[in-house]
Amino acid sequence: MEFETKKRLLTKEEKLRRAIFFYTYEDLDFDLEYEEGNDFDEHGQPLVKIEENINKLDDKTKALVYEFAEREIYDEIIDLKCLKCDYEEQDVDWEMIEEIWDGNKYPILYCPKCGKPHYVPLDIWKKKNKYKKY
Repeated sequence: MEFETKKRLLTKEEKLRRAIFFYTYEDLDFDLEYEEGNDFDEHGQPLVKIEENINKLDDKTKALVYEFAEREIYDEIIDLKCLKCDYEEQDVDWEMIEEIWDGNKYPILYCPKCGKPHYVPLDIWKKKNKYKKY
């Protein structure tokens, strides 16, 4: 790839929250409890209450949650910048970008600010603007 992504190691708390959500969100009978006032953390993940929800899990699911939390798990993120208007976003979820990327040299997206199809990974923006002061 002509561009780089960054990896962020998840905390144990983040892994517990994700595992609890993953193993219970489709169970209509499970009353999943969320932190008051906040539905999502700064990374867009559901803020489920850890202790309250773990205490309601059956032993098999509880074991799966704890096993997941012991793994080394990373979020992969990328910085994007518009070649047209210079709008920039940092730490964008790479999985979302990868899903819509057509496999060319690098993803080219529509800029959320100017609407032009010039929104690219920051590494590419820097290569294309190597003589521009920034």
